[in-house]
Amino acid sequence: MLKVLILSASIGSGHTKAAESLKKIFGEAAHVVDFTAKEISTLNWLTKKIYLAALRFIPDLYDRIYKFADGKKIGVSARFLSSALMYLPFARLLKKFRPDVVICTHPFPEAAASLWKFLHAKSAKKFLLAAVLTDYSLHEIWIFGEVDAYFVATEEMKLQLMRSCRAGQKVFATGIPIDEKFSAAKKISDPTRTTVLIMGGGLGLGSIEETLSELNKIKFPLKILVVAGQNEKLLARLRREKFLHPTEIFGYVSDVDKLMAQADLLITKPGALTMTEAFATGLPLILHAPIPGPEALNAAFAISHGAALAVGDKKISAVVEELLKNPARLDEMKLCAKKISKASAASEIVSLISTLR
Repeated sequence: MLKVLILSASIGSGHTKAAESLKKIFGEAAHVVDFTAKEISTLNWLTKKIYLAALRFIPDLYDRIYKFADGKKIGVSARFLSSALMYLPFARLLKKFRPDVVICTHPFPEAAASLWKFLHAKSAKKFLLAAVLTDYSLHEIWIFGEVDAYFVATEEMKLQLMRSCRAGQKVFATGIPIDEKFSAAKKISDPTRTTVLIMGGGLGLGSIEETLSELNKIKFPLKILVVAGQNEKLLARLRREKFLHPTEIFGYVSDVDKLMAQADLLITKPGALTMTEAFATGLPLILHAPIPGPEALNAAFAISHGAALAVGDKKISAVVEELLKNPARLDEMKLCAKKISKASAASEIVSLISTLR
C-alpha cells in the first residue's frame, strides 16, 4: 500500500478542501498536513499571517506582487526564496511520515519538497512529487523541475504548463479535486421562491453585508442562505440584523453540498474550490469582490463558459433581477455549469498517481 503525504496550506479553505477530497479517496494510507500550521513551523505560520493581512488590508499591493512574481526571472527568485525558507519543516515531515508519494495543493510545500529532491537527487529515499493546482490559471510560482506530475484544472493550463516542463514531467488536465458528494447532491427546489446562497469562502470575505443589503431591494420572492465561514465577527453582526426576505445565517459549515442543493443561484467571490463545487451541483454563479490575482482569472473562466455573471459596475440587485426576469437564461447557466464540471477529479488523480508510482 502506498504511503501518501498530502501537504496543504490553510490560506482560505480551498487548498485544504482539495487535500481532504484526495484523502477521502486514498483512505487510511494518506495523511493531510497543514504546512502553514504553527506547530509545523512558526516561520510558515507567520508567512501565512502576512499573506492574509495583505489580502485584507492592501489588496492592490498583493495584486502587484502576484503579477510581478509571474515573470520568469522574478518567478525563479520567488520559488528559490520560498523553497529555502521552508525546506527544514518539510525535511522533518519527510522523516516522520516516510511517504512514497508527496502531494502538494499549495506552492509553499511544493517549493520545499522540490528543493529536497534537488539536493538529494541520488538518495535512496525517493518519493513521487505531485502538485495539484487549485485555480483556473497557471502562475510561475508553481513551476519546478523536480515535480513528477502536475494535475491542473483545464486543457489550456495543461498546454501552457507543458511548454515549461522538463523531459519526463507529466501534466494531466483532471480538473480541481472536490468531494464527490457535490455531484451526487439531489436538487431541492422551492416552487414558491428563488433560493439564493451567499458565500465568501472559508474566511467569510466578499462583501457579504453589502450583498444582503442589495438583495433587500429586490421585490421578487426570495429565500436567502448566508455562509459567514470562520468570520465570527461577521456572523455575530448578521445574526443581529433583520431582513426583508426569509434569511438563514450559518457560520463555517461542513455540508455546503446540502446548501448548494437547495439553491437556485450562488453569489460569491470567485474562489476556485467554491466555483468547482457549484459546477458539480449545476449551480449558476454571480461573481464579485475577487481577490486580486488568481480569483479574477477564475471569474473569467466561469464567465467565458457561460456558468457565471460578473457584477462589474452594476449593482448586485440589478444583476439578480435581470436573471429572475429571464428564467431561460438561468436554466442555460445551470447546463453550462454542469458541462464544465469535472466532478470525478479526485478519483482520477488518485488513480493516476497509483499508476505513476
